[in-house]
Amino acid sequence: MGSEKTVYSNLSDAMLLKHLKKSDRMALTEIFERYWKKIYNESYKRIKNFVLVESITESVFVSLWEERENKKAQRLLTYLLSTMRFHILKLISEGKIEPRFDQGSNPLILTAIHTGLN
Repeated sequence: MGSEKTVYSNLSDAMLLKHLKKSDRMALTEIFERYWKKIYNESYKRIKNFVLVESITESVFVSLWEERENKKAQRLLTYLLSTMRFHILKLISEGKIEPRFDQGSNPLILTAIHTGLN
């Protein structure tokens, strides 16, 4: 198994996506190991709740696996971060978390997202 791991760790994101589309669990494992900390940290920056951050991180990779055959993502990290943001916005719209207004954020845009106004 160690030699298989080495092979996957040398693959590009594009190659990992090709393997993932073929339901290759080792490709998913490598993607997870490569990016889980980034997704976790980016989620935590936004919501500061360890339990929800763990749930969001898990959901991002579960979504990737469930939608693997339909994904046309070319940039893996961009896709994962977009999925993370979607999960955070979903929690905000469900009222499970409050939107944070960091310096430089536009409260009107966040309010529109929270209330469903466009």
